[in-house]
Amino acid sequence: MTGADQLQRLTERAEAAEALAAERGEQLALVLDVLRSRDRAAAEQAEWDFATELQLAGLPQDFPAFPDRPEIDLHAGMVTAKEVGGDLYDFFLLDRNRLAFIVADAAGKGLPAAIFITLARTLLRAAAERKADPGACLDMVNAMLCLDNPTLMFVTAFYGVLDLSTGQLIYANAGHNPPYALGPGRGVELVPSTGDMALGIWEESRYATRSLTLAPGDALICFSDGVTEAVNPAGELFGETRLEARLADQLAAHPTEVLGMVIAEVDQFMSLAPMADDVTLLVLRYNG
Repeated sequence: MTGADQLQRLTERAEAAEALAAERGEQLALVLDVLRSRDRAAAEQAEWDFATELQLAGLPQDFPAFPDRPEIDLHAGMVTAKEVGGDLYDFFLLDRNRLAFIVADAAGKGLPAAIFITLARTLLRAAAERKADPGACLDMVNAMLCLDNPTLMFVTAFYGVLDLSTGQLIYANAGHNPPYALGPGRGVELVPSTGDMALGIWEESRYATRSLTLAPGDALICFSDGVTEAVNPAGELFGETRLEARLADQLAAHPTEVLGMVIAEVDQFMSLAPMADDVTLLVLRYNG
């Protein structure tokens, strides 16, 4: 074998080795991309899982809520969408004769919304211990949320306090869907809104307190916009009119039945359409 032949063979081997190294490099890069994608997916899933746990943590889950209090029946629930949102329901006794309750919805989705709505709940509970007036309570919560809010998030909320001895309800509404009052002698009535803005937008906002009286047998239906803004495959909204019509058939129903009916109706309406927002309800009946 001549020197030229040897040189040719060495050149071919070097080129083959270089091609193999390039191929191995591409394969390694592909493996690294796959691993990075998997890690990102796992991190995102962990974030969603944490957000879900955070969203649900501390929410009352045991029903009947107050089995030793015949004056009321109460049931609440939340069906979460695929992407974690920021809905909230809560209720607690301020004293022997006053029941506080809230339904709220933070703007946005995911971990930031879950954290923000949890903060709002903590602040509201603390404010409720200090302020008997619902409007003043929301004044305090709003001021605290506005203190450090670089992402400009906000929360809509309906907060009410029911006197269990008289049926008088005092409430404040921070840009939330007004609830419905219904009963055998009342029909279905939209609770008057206060026209106040959501919490966390403007520190100087002030929240009005209004009142109404529930007669024995009357119920209050509080809900998030995931109910009325549910969309079917044709792009139609579930809407207030449809909700009112369904509630008109439930004037004397137990809160558990009302809640189950609304969730079932929304689910049937959406059919195969994806769920875009959480569906949250709190149903409170005053028995007198």
